Amino acid sequence: MDRFVDQKAETIIENQETGVTRRGAMAVVLSADRKKVLLLRREIFILWDLPGGAIEAGEDPADAAVRECREETGYIIEIERLTGRYRHQSVYGRGDQLTYAYRAHTSGGTPKRFGLEITGLRWCALPDFPSGFQPLHRQIVRDALEDPPTPFIRRIDFPRWQLYPARVAFIGVYLISKTLRWFLKPRKTQ
Repeated sequence: MDRFVDQKAETIIENQETGVTRRGAMAVVLSADRKKVLLLRREIFILWDLPGGAIEAGEDPADAAVRECREETGYIIEIERLTGRYRHQSVYGRGDQLTYAYRAHTSGGTPKRFGLEITGLRWCALPDFPSGFQPLHRQIVRDALEDPPTPFIRRIDFPRWQLYPARVAFIGVYLISKTLRWFLKPRKTQ
């Protein structure tokens, strides 16, 4: 169970989990002065995003947010609190995704600029988000900045005209990334 859970919120989410085909975790990583947020550019060059990804089987969502941030950005982060849970259509296929979002700060690491999943990394001044930063993520950042902290439970839908092209692009990029990883994976010599 997520270690940042309040039981009332958990009951509401459990009642909404029908139709959820993917679970993800992401982090709103704030600068020390709380005036900037860490963004990364996905493989699709026009899309800016918060660090995050899929929760592995049996993995705590907060641990997944920390792991994904390290893998994608090179930064080690510390979770401050749960920002909320967000249900939205999955761009990876049918059904919905349930995303756990956390507010965090860096505690170490070395920033990566490029990788198999990202093509850029930057600290963005609040609230001057770049174009290509989706309304879902804008809402998550606004919720992360709320004080006093109240974990949100929200349903946010993408416009249909954005959803289907995004699915095609993500599936294509996923297949290319998977193929590259297979070719780059170290092989055992006999």
